[in-house]
Amino acid sequence: MADLPDIGTVRLCSLLAASAYLGVFLALWRGRREEEYFLHWALSMAIYAAALVVFGRYADAPPVVVGGLLHAALALSNMVTLSGVRRFDGRPPFAAWMLVPIALSFLAYALPALATDAGLIAEDRQAARIGGTLALIAVVILTGCSLLRTRAGRLPAAVKGRRLVGLSMFAYVPGYLAALALPLLSGLPGAVNATALVAMLSDQILLVVLNLGLLAMPGERAQAMLREGALRDPLTGAWNRAGLEARAAGMMRPGTAVVVLDVDHFKGINDGHGHAAGDAVLAALAARATALLPRDGDVLARLGGDEFVILLGRTTREAALAVADALRHPSGPEPAAPPWTLSLGLAMVEPGETGLAGVIARADASLYRAKTLGRNRVAA
Repeated sequence: MADLPDIGTVRLCSLLAASAYLGVFLALWRGRREEEYFLHWALSMAIYAAALVVFGRYADAPPVVVGGLLHAALALSNMVTLSGVRRFDGRPPFAAWMLVPIALSFLAYALPALATDAGLIAEDRQAARIGGTLALIAVVILTGCSLLRTRAGRLPAAVKGRRLVGLSMFAYVPGYLAALALPLLSGLPGAVNATALVAMLSDQILLVVLNLGLLAMPGERAQAMLREGALRDPLTGAWNRAGLEARAAGMMRPGTAVVVLDVDHFKGINDGHGHAAGDAVLAALAARATALLPRDGDVLARLGGDEFVILLGRTTREAALAVADALRHPSGPEPAAPPWTLSLGLAMVEPGETGLAGVIARADASLYRAKTLGRNRVAA
């Protein structure tokens, strides 16, 4: 049976792997400076590599302040990984709460170490190691949970890559638990180094999985954006008919409202002001409608020409009428375009209805009723 490697060798392997990923992230950032999340992930690897170097200088237990700072650095490395993901999501990279796990990691090691040095507890640093390890467990669980909370936004969230990173964080926990349990259960002098070796060996796999997940996220997003681009109307950004069909399936239930709308006398706008003015009207209409959608899951689609459809989920006829009526009135300044008005028709999805055709036909009938009544109004 092969002998296990010594902890110094395993730590060196982790150091080399972290340094390699540091170089990869820096190279990607230098080529795409606008993608700042690569710089965050490079910094995370740099902090982790530096902590490994300093840990290697202490055969037993580091001094109180050094040990506390090393545990804080490991927590900081996780928080900087998370800050890169937040930047990837288009959110502010840092939040005030992210300082808390860093401070707690320092205190979780330093306070028991100080108590040991003061003779208040046993002479070895077991209590400090337990405190520091418990803090690391809390940090990786917190980081994993934060990563798995996908937030809807302007850009696709790269769920698969994010999930891989989050799960790899959780997978560190068994190694840390082993580092806690074996010294307590065995009582052997070499147990501390043995369990540290277990944690470092798990790092050989998990560091690779974590960083591959990070590297996969931009590619996953790029593929999602290509797929989404095929389902979008290039002028207005609204879904096209294929995009509408893809998103409507999950909304075909009672409590969903369908609003069909078009621009009054749109041909006259094109004939009198030119097609560029007509395009400006359509773009302004789509922007106004998007801003008024009450929920992230609501849908705006362009059926063709100046005709659009809106799907409002989990609503009532009265609430949908209020949204439709608000769409006729701009809430602020809009891009320069000729004056224009809207006519809108509304229908509700009925029990047992599974296809869009019927409810759109009823909303379309309401739309023509609005036109018959004088245009620039909503009918239901």
